[in-house]
Amino acid sequence: MANRNFNRKQALDKEIKEIYAKISIGATGAPTLVTANTASLGVASISRTSAGLYVLTLQDAYVALRHLAVQIQTPTAEDLVANLVSETVATTKTVTFRCTAAGVATDPASGDTILVLLQLKNSSV
Repeated sequence: MANRNFNRKQALDKEIKEIYAKISIGATGAPTLVTANTASLGVASISRTSAGLYVLTLQDAYVALRHLAVQIQTPTAEDLVANLVSETVATTKTVTFRCTAAGVATDPASGDTILVLLQLKNSSV
């Protein structure tokens, strides 16, 4: 654990919350949510619906999604980009993103890890 004095994060918008997810990729793009060391607190599940298309389900509903950042950790050279497809965090609590290579939906390689950062609004004020 870091031994430093950390300051509280500030935002102009009220009640901004951050949730992180760590996802291991297996054969044929199969995702597994990593829960060790509180790696994915607040995330209920992850599923693959087709090549490169993933649906992240949160444990709780939020008023709005403010930001999504997806990063792919890979031991080999891969030219993958992740894009937000849709989100319904206020109702069904889902965020859908797609991984692509040269504009084509592509699964990350087996052994890759997907790191996700969600910034969510938790108030209607």
